[in-house]
Amino acid sequence: MSAQLTFEKFRVWEVVVPARQDILSAPIGKSPVYTGSVTWPEMPIHLVEGVTSAGFTAIGECGRGTSRATVEATLQDLLRRNLLSFTPATIWMGEHDAIGLPPSYPLWSWDLSGERSYALMESLWLDAVGKAAGAPAHQLLGGAVRKAVATDFWVNRPAAATLLALIQEAYGLGLRGMKMKSNMAGDTVQAILTIAADIPADFRFTIDPMTAWRSMREAARYFEKLAKLPFAIQIEDPFPYGARDDWRKARQCFPLTIACHTRTEDVLQLALREDLADTYNLGGGSSYNFLRVAHVAEFVSKDCWHGSALELGVLQHVRLHAAACARNCVLPSDLQSEWVREHTLITPHMTYQDAHALVPDQPGLGIALDHAAVERYTQAVFEIGH
Repeated sequence: MSAQLTFEKFRVWEVVVPARQDILSAPIGKSPVYTGSVTWPEMPIHLVEGVTSAGFTAIGECGRGTSRATVEATLQDLLRRNLLSFTPATIWMGEHDAIGLPPSYPLWSWDLSGERSYALMESLWLDAVGKAAGAPAHQLLGGAVRKAVATDFWVNRPAAATLLALIQEAYGLGLRGMKMKSNMAGDTVQAILTIAADIPADFRFTIDPMTAWRSMREAARYFEKLAKLPFAIQIEDPFPYGARDDWRKARQCFPLTIACHTRTEDVLQLALREDLADTYNLGGGSSYNFLRVAHVAEFVSKDCWHGSALELGVLQHVRLHAAACARNCVLPSDLQSEWVREHTLITPHMTYQDAHALVPDQPGLGIALDHAAVERYTQAVFEIGH
């Protein structure tokens, strides 16, 4: 491999890809939880194809809603910069920042740095350097410890009849679990209870109120009813993070599992110090940072999964490669865009087998843009470095 590898130009597509309405559905009326639950598919995503100095192309994707200005700033920063002279963990490292960003930064700081997109930079770098080295992206992240990553279905907050149909669909796909949201009144808890007799006994649920259940006193009835069901059930972020006693009481509700989504490093530090949760959702920001905090969780014998924002196919594959590298990432990860969105705009599609997503072993991310599909969802096209 040459000592130099640069991007010579970029082509960018701004796309909007709808989600399935049955999966996205929620009860009519406003809810205090997940206010963007029905609008996130409308947020534009930028897909990028970069031509390298070696003559091949590499692809990237930014987080949903990232502005064109941020995309342009990121690509201008990468243009003709030697990709072999840095890693995503060091590219924007300050003079006194030993890990790229100070440890006190929240995890979302790995999404944007100085109005530049980590997700876009990292996906382009992993695909380009991997292809140049003839190595799959996971080799650049420390090496995969598994060939397949467990994954579940995903729904928003559907009513009972719709939920049952989606459970049956998921089961038919070979999946054995589903993640869903919940409002303050426990709407999806009630939906599960309504259809419990028709749900396969080997199915599992992750219910995510996103801290909307204000206290154990108010939510105790949800826990009591769920604990009596024959399914494996995990509750993610039931209460505000400061309600430590309520988190501890929830962990006593056997056989339910309590999970914490570490949205900031302060939350991770609090949860680990106070032992608030059984398991962790460590998704968000850079894959390098995901692996860093996964290692921290492993030190205290906590398992985790890789969360996502229901991205398109490029970032879903970045998450897949990263999840394959964390030894304690054994819980089903959020790699469900193949079912939730109309299209993930890549080829080949993510491959699933026995409720697991298979990790590609081709160089780079192991995928390419599906240009015919991209064209159908494109809102705008522009170039950098032409």
